[in-house]
Amino acid sequence: MILTLQPVGRVEPSVLERIGSELAPFGQVRIASVKPLPRRPFSLVPKRYRAATFDRACQSSDGDRVIAITDVELCDPELGLALVFGHADIRGRWAVVSLSQFGGDGEDKLVERAVKTAVHELGHTLGLGHHDANPQCVMFFSERLADTDRKGRDFCPECADSVNLTLSHLRT
Repeated sequence: MILTLQPVGRVEPSVLERIGSELAPFGQVRIASVKPLPRRPFSLVPKRYRAATFDRACQSSDGDRVIAITDVELCDPELGLALVFGHADIRGRWAVVSLSQFGGDGEDKLVERAVKTAVHELGHTLGLGHHDANPQCVMFFSERLADTDRKGRDFCPECADSVNLTLSHLRT
């Protein structure tokens, strides 16, 4: 699988490189050229962007899967969520991860949280839903930063079986 990281807005190149190297087990990771933020934030929450609008930044990027990485806050008003860490086109090819809430504890923690969120969102693009029965599975829904910190960065055996089946089709 070719996984493209699509920076949108201001994202530190060193952070992108570290995230990319952590995602290498999924396949070849490419880092695309920076794209601008969507034209305007969500009108009801100033300075927060609708996560779904990042599809435009991802559509023109090459790769089997594309993950936009941004430094702005995201919301998902369609689901009634005022703040989200990431969003994915379920069973699609793109996702977005926001770094805006991850950096207060240093770059190592920021990268760890970003990788967990990227793997989670990648799981959605590979057909997985939330696995709320297992708080250690990366597919557990993170409502708070503590949820992201508590869960692992890997799929539980049940989720891994599903993902491996989908990945095997992408490798052929």
